[in-house]
Amino acid sequence: MITVLLNSIALEPNRWTKEKIPCYKLEQLLMPIAETGFRFVEVWQYHLSEEPEAQINAICELGSSLGLSFPVVGLYPQLHLEGEEYQREGDRIKRLFARAKMLGAAIVKIFVGTRDSALITAKEYDRSVEVMKQMTSHANALDLTITGETHRKTLFDTIDSCQKFLKDVNSDRFKICFQPFDLRSTDQAVSDYEQVAKDVIHIHYQGHKENSMDLLENSDLDYRRLTQALAQNGFGGYVCIEFTKDCVVKSPLDFDLKVVLNNARRDRDFILQVGKELNMEIQA
Repeated sequence: MITVLLNSIALEPNRWTKEKIPCYKLEQLLMPIAETGFRFVEVWQYHLSEEPEAQINAICELGSSLGLSFPVVGLYPQLHLEGEEYQREGDRIKRLFARAKMLGAAIVKIFVGTRDSALITAKEYDRSVEVMKQMTSHANALDLTITGETHRKTLFDTIDSCQKFLKDVNSDRFKICFQPFDLRSTDQAVSDYEQVAKDVIHIHYQGHKENSMDLLENSDLDYRRLTQALAQNGFGGYVCIEFTKDCVVKSPLDFDLKVVLNNARRDRDFILQVGKELNMEIQA
């Protein structure tokens, strides 16, 4: 069974600011999300990181009353740190893991560090493997699974580096969140996916037309073909609408939540229609 999620990051106009202070509190978004027909939400780190535990409990209660659940929580850790810097980062990671558990998440999606695979030093790489092993052990204790997102400027920035790091960490609690590296090339996206499909349990979809966000059905990348590749490889995890048309704005004042949610709905309906054509079991 495939589960379609909406990422709360798509509803946050401050995503690309340096401070990343949310324009919307997560609890403000839950009713509009539910009214648009979504039931499953991937939660952006900064919608959780500064909230007290009491507020996390309130979010859980509100979500439950609206028929929403939160299977995935996003996290952006640094893996190469040592000493006091690592202690602070380790405490932050554990705090966010605890919040993910409180929300009832099954997966913590991460950027695999903040170093390019081609530029990281041998010492930093070994330290990253060590810290990742510690994270997977902590995830196991909480019955969580970590997925690393295939993304530039991380240790998952090529298929080769992704496979190497997975092998070096060697944990059943560490899998892949696949996002195409090139959002213009369908052949490359399908080829990359098929090379790592056995470890992919989480997918990010975002439509791009030339240099702008667009609907999945209009995207330069043929999401019908990518979804067909999922079906052919027996994928049964999470498909998340990470970004959608009109979610990127010059100013928060230009952001229209209703318009963005309607576009997300259209992307969801597109995924459901393609899934139906391919005889895939999908819940959304």
